[in-house]
Amino acid sequence: MTPSGAVFYGVYDILKSAYLHSPEGRERLQHMKQQGDELNALEQMELGPIRTLIYGAIAGACSEAATYPFEVVRRQLQMQVRATQMGALQTCLKIVEQGGIPALYAGLVPSLLQILKTAAEPTTPLTKEPLISSSRCIPSAAISYLVYEFMKIVLKVE
Repeated sequence: MTPSGAVFYGVYDILKSAYLHSPEGRERLQHMKQQGDELNALEQMELGPIRTLIYGAIAGACSEAATYPFEVVRRQLQMQVRATQMGALQTCLKIVEQGGIPALYAGLVPSLLQILKTAAEPTTPLTKEPLISSSRCIPSAAISYLVYEFMKIVLKVE
């Protein structure tokens, strides 16, 4: 969805730019220039791997929150019977009339919390591994930015 991508990339860029223009960010960039070729690919990331993951997760959460009302309207449109089918704007107005603006965000909190699973998940008795795959516990937005920034370094793309 286009609005989702605009928010996603826009928020990440704002966070990254703000950090790189902060005293801490400038100090990191200066340290990276001094170290030069001695740094591995992860150490060459402007934000560092942890900050990249955090900023990616924040961008993903902002994107989800900004575009969630569209998803609520889309689901309502899908559930309508063809005989009484309304347009997107009419459906949106009906949702707001019935439940107010908060109705457009119904279910947002569980959607956002889904990515915040902890290590205290149920485990299998024999292997003590989580029953739920850990790949679903980390927001894809965070991972995608980490991979993106890492591949820019590996492929020497600016």
